Amino acid sequence: MSLIKVSICVASVVYLGAASVSKAADAALPALMAPPVKTYSTVLFSGVDARERSYYGYAGVIQALNGNIATDGFLVRVFGLYNVYDYTSSAAVVGGTVDGRMTAFDVMLGYQKNFQNFTARLYAGLDYESHSLSPDNPFDSNRGTHLGAKVRGEIETLYNSPFYGSLIASYGSATERYWSRARVGYNFQGVILGPEGVLTGNRLTDEQRIGVFATFRNPSLAPVELSISVGYSNTNEIRGGASAYGTLEISAAF
Repeated sequence: MSLIKVSICVASVVYLGAASVSKAADAALPALMAPPVKTYSTVLFSGVDARERSYYGYAGVIQALNGNIATDGFLVRVFGLYNVYDYTSSAAVVGGTVDGRMTAFDVMLGYQKNFQNFTARLYAGLDYESHSLSPDNPFDSNRGTHLGAKVRGEIETLYNSPFYGSLIASYGSATERYWSRARVGYNFQGVILGPEGVLTGNRLTDEQRIGVFATFRNPSLAPVELSISVGYSNTNEIRGGASAYGTLEISAAF
C-alpha cells in the first residue's frame, strides 16, 4: 500500500513540474512574438526665431548612413536658413537704416557615438553665407557671398534619461560665425523643462541669451518632438539691443 502511495506522489510531482514548464513556456511566448523595436534613419527639423530687429526661419535633415539614427555611425547633416534683419548706420548709408537679407547653408558629415549616459556627435563640412543689403553698406564686411568650412559638436543625455542636458557649439569660417547653446532640465514623463543659455555672433556683432525651454515628446504616439524657448536677448544697440526672444522648433523621425 505504501508503494502505491509513493507512486502517486511521484506522478503528482512529475505532473506539476510539467504543468509549471508549460505555463512558463506560455508566459514566454508573447515576448518571442512581440514586434521588433521601430528604427528610424532620418530626422527632419524646422523652426523659427525672433528677437528685436531680427527674424529667421530654418530647416534641415539628418540622415544616418547605417539606417539607424539611434546607433553609433556616420551622419549627414544639411541645414538652410533665411534671416530678415535691419540695423542702424547713420554714418554709412542715407536714411540711417540698413535692411539685410541673409541666406545661409551648410552640409556636413558627422559621426555619432553613444556612451553610458550621453550621446556625442561631431560634424565638419562646407559653410555658405550670403548677405544682401539695402541700401548697400560698403563698410559691412558681411555683405556679399562667403564660403568657408564649418564644424559642429553636440553632447546630449540619452533619450529616456529623467535628467536632461545638452551642449551644442558650432563655428563657420565664412563670416567667422559662432553659435553655442547649453540646456539642462528634467523630464516630466514626456515634457522636459529647464533653463537655457545661448552665445552667438560673427565678426561684426554678438548676442547673449538667457531663457527657459520646454520640449514635448511622446515616442509611443508619434516620433515627433516640439521645443519652445523664450527669454532675454542682449546684442549691439544698433542691432536691437536688449529685447525678448522666442524660438519654436519641430522635428520628426522617419
